[in-house]
Amino acid sequence: MRSKVRKESPLPAEAPRRLRPENRMPAPFNSQSVRSPNRISLSGTAYERLLGMLRSRELQPNDLINERHLARQLNVSRTPLREAIRRLEGEKILERQSSGTLVVRPVSIEDLLYICQVRRLVEGEAARRAAGRIAASELEQLRRRYMSFKEKGGPIPATAPIVRRDLHLLIAEACGNPILASIIRELKNRSQLLSVSTPERVAYDEHLEIIDALMKGDGDAARAAMQRHIDSIRTYELEKLGAL
Repeated sequence: MRSKVRKESPLPAEAPRRLRPENRMPAPFNSQSVRSPNRISLSGTAYERLLGMLRSRELQPNDLINERHLARQLNVSRTPLREAIRRLEGEKILERQSSGTLVVRPVSIEDLLYICQVRRLVEGEAARRAAGRIAASELEQLRRRYMSFKEKGGPIPATAPIVRRDLHLLIAEACGNPILASIIRELKNRSQLLSVSTPERVAYDEHLEIIDALMKGDGDAARAAMQRHIDSIRTYELEKLGAL
């Protein structure tokens, strides 16, 4: 007699377990999506200090960029310094040679002509757009500062924290076009590497003419005054370099 085998009913499928929040694996960290504000600040500081060294001729054309030495000199770590160096390399202020070494790029007379040509176009347009966008009180304060400097007389050294640069950047920031403002800042940084001082007429009178046009809200006059000013810078720099 054959014995009957009793079939057991299958066990119900186990429902998937839900992990408690404390047991869940954290999402992978993406270093590209989050940047430390402190790191950005250090990189910006290193960038400005490197520009200062270039303007003062502490770093001169064809000088080798030594990251380790500069990190010690500027008292910053290598990471923010490298970010500042990459920024200057992107602005064509530093250049990498075929050997891989990084040097300060010399600015030729041809470079100066090209820079002034583009500055004439973009800064003239920025001045036209900025007319009526800058508070009258801010322009009046800037005008008083220029008059104060003018009364002291003499040329202004390029390394001094002077109002001459403030006006150009003020106009760039007020023009309403961030791309245009970025181009102006980069071109100005490059052109300043050739500047040692400017004559009184360029440093004061031409800037005051631009300010007066801005205060009147006359965009066409502001553009014309800025373009005359850039032409004067071009002529003066070429004379100083013995190219005229």
